[in-house]
Amino acid sequence: MTETLNQLGLIHFHLPEWRDSHAVTQQVALALNKGYRRIFLTGARGDRLLLAGLTGSWEAEVRIDGDVGTEFARDLKASSLFVLVNGSTGAGAGYGLKAGTLVVAGQSGAMLGTHIEGGEIWALGFAGSRLAHCSKGGRIVVGSGIGRMAMDRRISGTLTIRAFPHPAEEAQLIAQRIASIQAWPEAES
Repeated sequence: MTETLNQLGLIHFHLPEWRDSHAVTQQVALALNKGYRRIFLTGARGDRLLLAGLTGSWEAEVRIDGDVGTEFARDLKASSLFVLVNGSTGAGAGYGLKAGTLVVAGQSGAMLGTHIEGGEIWALGFAGSRLAHCSKGGRIVVGSGIGRMAMDRRISGTLTIRAFPHPAEEAQLIAQRIASIQAWPEAES
C-alpha cells in the first residue's frame, strides 16, 4: 500500500494487489487519529471487510474508488464519519452499522444493512435482496429499486425508497457533500 499526502491535507492509499483489509483499516484509523480528515482509497477490487470495526469520534470523509467486497464497514461506529463508495458493494455491506454515514454510488449486494443499529446508508443504485434484514435501528435510503424480502425480520429502523435526485432538503445536502468529495484532486500514481 502506498501513501501520499498532497497540499490539501488529503491522504491517499492505493490498495495493493495482495489484499489485507484489516491492515488497510488499521492504516485508515491511524491516519484519522493523526488528524487527517480526508482519506482517499483507490484500487478497491472486492476487498472483504474493508473498514470493518472502525470506531472513533473523528469528523472526517473517506472516499473509496472501486468496488468493495462483502461485509464492507461491518460494525462501523463513527458518528461523524462520512464514507463514499464510488463503486458497488458485495453482500452484507453496513452489517451491524452503529453510527456513521455510508453512501454507495453503485449497486449494493444482498443484505445491505443487516442488523443495522444506527447511522445511515444511502444506496444510490439498486439494492439487493434482504435489505435491512433483522435491522434494529438506523436508516437506509434507496434511490433505485430493491430486491425481494426487504426489511424481513425487522425490529425497528427506517427504510426510505425514493428516486434521485429528490427535492428533499436532506437529499440535497447529501448530494452537495458527494459533489464536494468528488471534487477532490485525483490521486497521483
